[in-house]
Amino acid sequence: MAAGARKRPGYTRRERIRRADAVRAWVAENGLVCPGWQRDPHPAGDLTADHIVPPGAGGSEAGELRVLCRSCNSARGASMADRRVPGLEIVLVAGPACAGKNTYVRQHADPEDLVLDLDALNEAMNLAGPRVHIPAHLPFVCEARDAVLERLLLGGHQVRRCWVISTAPERARREHYRRRYGARVVVLWWPEETCLLRAMRERPPEWQQYVRQWFDRYEPDPKDTVLRNWQAAREEPAR
Repeated sequence: MAAGARKRPGYTRRERIRRADAVRAWVAENGLVCPGWQRDPHPAGDLTADHIVPPGAGGSEAGELRVLCRSCNSARGASMADRRVPGLEIVLVAGPACAGKNTYVRQHADPEDLVLDLDALNEAMNLAGPRVHIPAHLPFVCEARDAVLERLLLGGHQVRRCWVISTAPERARREHYRRRYGARVVVLWWPEETCLLRAMRERPPEWQQYVRQWFDRYEPDPKDTVLRNWQAAREEPAR
């Protein structure tokens, strides 16, 4: 796979190709050199392309791209996160399917809190029925969620807490929420066998595979708050 074309969640194939082309054009003209972000240009073999103005911050999906090395691109993202709105708290609730993430949020959120649930967004954006995931829709569902998060960074609203419900098994994904949005990360943990049993009782058959995939991909991080075998305040179906 060409430099800059590494697959990332939420990017369409066309967008990945466009970014890879931008990196190739840069290298053809400038060589393997990063122009630097708040530092001098320097040699780099891990160049990547990203929006100059993110779509969620008012830019266009087809907007101009900037080529940087991954370190500078991460630093740029972190500097953009410094625009966080005072008094706004973002909480990422992660964990395997059937760990009770929705139940946890319902029991801890206030009525005026904003809740971004990938499953609920997916259900709102298709007619296939509850808890049916259509792979072709996933990039659009992720972009809808991310657009709301980016809009929160701009301020000019009365939201004081936003809950984001996502499986997020990868350490890098959870770290992205921390660095970009200043999120507090809570991971709900139940044994794989418990989640599989819930999936068998309460979900379509493919959800058992979702559970197994999470445990195969999960990367712990000491910065996360991990709640093991957490107990709901009242009995509700795990979601």
